[in-house]
Amino acid sequence: MCRKARKGFGIMGKTTRRKYDPKFKMRVALEVYKGEKTLSQVASENGIAPSLAAEWRDQLLDEGATDVFGKTKQERERKAREEAAAKEHDELLRTIGQLTVERDFLQRFCDECGYDPGEVPGGRG
Repeated sequence: MCRKARKGFGIMGKTTRRKYDPKFKMRVALEVYKGEKTLSQVASENGIAPSLAAEWRDQLLDEGATDVFGKTKQERERKAREEAAAKEHDELLRTIGQLTVERDFLQRFCDECGYDPGEVPGGRG
């Protein structure tokens, strides 16, 4: 039996990469940065490789803590613009609905009273 087969390489299914939540990454990176525990202790407690914890710490220090693991500034701005546009769209739909109800009410009122809105008041001519 070859060494790779014995360890399960290529025989089992394809393994997928795990994706970690930005908050989790930040928490681990800060824990490593504080230095209260060793890198290996932090990594084993969180079920990750020590090299990954060190990489996250380095990213935190190199890129700054603001958006290291989360959304970029452009993504946040785009989301804010989309939310503003959606709010404006909802407001316009609400206004259209209100105006439609008012128009229908006035049309019914005019029909009941026999008033023709296209007629010129005073009957000139």
